[in-house]
Amino acid sequence: MEHIINTMVGFIWNWPVTGLCLFGCIFFTLILKFIQLRCFPHAIELISGKYDNPNEKGQITHFQALTAALSATIGLGNIAGVAIAIAIAGPGSVFWMWVIGFFGMATKYCECALGTHYRDIDSSGNAHGGPMYYITKGLGKKFKPFSVFYAIAISIAAFGAGCLFQSNQAAAALNQYYNVPTLTTGIVLFCLTALVIIGGITRIGKVTSKIVPFMCIIYISCAIIICLLNIGSLPTALGIIIKDAFTGYAVAGGIVPVIFAGIRRAIFSNEAGLGSAAIAHAAVKTDYPIREGIVASLGPFIDTIVVCTATAMVIILSGNYGSEMYKQADSYNFSFENKNYTQNLKGNWQAVDKNSAPQASDPFRSFVEDTTVLSYKNSNQPQQPITFFNIPNPTQTIKFSYFKQTGDMQVNIYSQDNTLLGTLDSIDQFADNNLTIQYFNTSNEWQSAVINIDDPTVTSISLQFIPIGTSSTWYFDAIKPVSKISGIALTTTSFDHFFKGFGSIFITFSVLFFAFSTMISWSYYGETALYYLFGNKLSMIYKITFSFLIIVGATQSMDLIVNFSDAMIGLLVIPNMIAIVFLSPKVKDWTISYFKDLKAGKIKPYSA
Repeated sequence: MEHIINTMVGFIWNWPVTGLCLFGCIFFTLILKFIQLRCFPHAIELISGKYDNPNEKGQITHFQALTAALSATIGLGNIAGVAIAIAIAGPGSVFWMWVIGFFGMATKYCECALGTHYRDIDSSGNAHGGPMYYITKGLGKKFKPFSVFYAIAISIAAFGAGCLFQSNQAAAALNQYYNVPTLTTGIVLFCLTALVIIGGITRIGKVTSKIVPFMCIIYISCAIIICLLNIGSLPTALGIIIKDAFTGYAVAGGIVPVIFAGIRRAIFSNEAGLGSAAIAHAAVKTDYPIREGIVASLGPFIDTIVVCTATAMVIILSGNYGSEMYKQADSYNFSFENKNYTQNLKGNWQAVDKNSAPQASDPFRSFVEDTTVLSYKNSNQPQQPITFFNIPNPTQTIKFSYFKQTGDMQVNIYSQDNTLLGTLDSIDQFADNNLTIQYFNTSNEWQSAVINIDDPTVTSISLQFIPIGTSSTWYFDAIKPVSKISGIALTTTSFDHFFKGFGSIFITFSVLFFAFSTMISWSYYGETALYYLFGNKLSMIYKITFSFLIIVGATQSMDLIVNFSDAMIGLLVIPNMIAIVFLSPKVKDWTISYFKDLKAGKIKPYSA
């Protein structure tokens, strides 16, 4: 079952989701004539409260609606998601996150304008909206099955990704760094969340309007401080992002995986295309639905272009990308300064001072760790291989730094019983089901090759370097067992790079607050979906169940349920994007009418 669900998640979050979201956000941008740029100044006016009229229908202000929606998106996607994208596809993926974040502003504009226009307001003045409502009201009752499917999917997703996963990550972080029992974290989050969500969207709006701006300001401020301390390196860091975006240098397979990873992580982070934010924005106090589209368009900008960039710059400035995400995982210490190695060097293998070797051009990563490096210089003499024995392999991954100046080099990899595991050279990389090699194809550039061995019977390996031809000049350093860091751990390590010990404190509590804000918003999404299906009958039962699942998520591993929820989140895109595309002509007409009236002075700021 787990394999089936994992396969389903991989398929859904592949072409169906990314394809629809990418097509949609570009389509909406074009038909609305780059509305995300045209409405930006007015969006700032709206969230400042300049047009807030307390007498208009709804429950929360424009600013509270924006922060409620942002509380669901700003969180682990920004802290861990960016790190995952960089880990999978390199720094270039950040550029494509920017692209999808910019175009996704138009998608959010359409979603939330529709969600507010087609909302229901009950006899108590409570607003209910979102894709469930605009699919049926906008497209007709024959599309009711799409609305029902959407409501079921988002209510399930709220339990998994919006509750279990969030509490699990927050509890795990506190337990790892501060030994706080996971049950304690679960109980505290249960109490806090229950107090907020039982009060409904009004209380949620009030809480998120305080937590989200505070956490964003703190998080971004810390990243800005790091950037200011390294201000001279910022142009280089940006250059690395842009260069890698169009070369795919950091990953095997070229530019396509880089683009794909950036798009996927941006969608997962800002939720443009999922329609979830329209549920929160539909509760706004306004008689002009298009206003909420304008306000909502700021969401992807803040989430992806501002907050995600803050994380990305810290990671890149720290040098923790590419092969440098692999950190020493064993006490084994190999050094070419060791006389046991250098006194037995033969032929053209020499131990040379690192200052006489080529220097790394990457200012953020140090590939040469010792004062002495190993070199092989071209000669007409017969080529002699050199072997380094019994490198411990408890993590199944070995890394070594190298500089290919001229010629080629073959590497043989042996297990502890001298079985040949694989052979590679600098032209044709070797890979099979049990062994893969990354980053062994660069000319005139320091890099670190990473050898991954997927065979638990291998306890140590030996590396044999064999020069090819008579014109090879290579340098080597830092052979060691390593393990890969990614996600939250990568972000934490990157902050720690600049302020030792700060990363574990700062990221842990950021995860705690962001997880809390995400949970309270997703509880409202699920509650609204159940209201659409059953009315108020299950509202309190849902809130209580959601709150108790926080304790379960904090204390238990619920990977199967969370993966299933991820699949449900991906499936939300299909009915939502189809509906928005069909309803986009109406959004276009409303947009023209609103801005025409605004320009003519018919729409004025509110004055009591």
